[in-house]
Amino acid sequence: MGQGTIVIEPARTDAEIDAAFPVIQQLRSHMTDAVAFREQIRRQMDDGYTLALLRFDGEVAGCAGFRVHETLSRGTYMYVEDLVTNSALRSHGLGDALFDWLVNEAKERGCGQMEVISGTQRTDAHRFYHRKRMVIKSFQLVLTLK
Repeated sequence: MGQGTIVIEPARTDAEIDAAFPVIQQLRSHMTDAVAFREQIRRQMDDGYTLALLRFDGEVAGCAGFRVHETLSRGTYMYVEDLVTNSALRSHGLGDALFDWLVNEAKERGCGQMEVISGTQRTDAHRFYHRKRMVIKSFQLVLTLK
């Protein structure tokens, strides 16, 4: 990675959530309303969601949304729901920095594993996850109800 300062920390204020919207929108293109996005993030935060912001030289350049769960089958684990870096800044190590931060955060929270669900069409993301030593452990089966 070239010169530049990387800082990663959870979003706490509405302004921080708002600053994440253009980056998250690159992953979640169906999100078109910034106010609705902020309101949804706040609801998710009330339910245990954390939105982490990666700032590169002060600007939000990556985001990760996650929760820590405990289940009979997995024990305590981190589920990463959203993980994206600004497409204009890809291949500069920002994804590695954010992923490694998530791993450390999961360990600090007592998690035995970290999970990511990635759409089958996201082949570039899959290469990244495999490079980060993630393995395909199961299939996610879905029944659409609406």
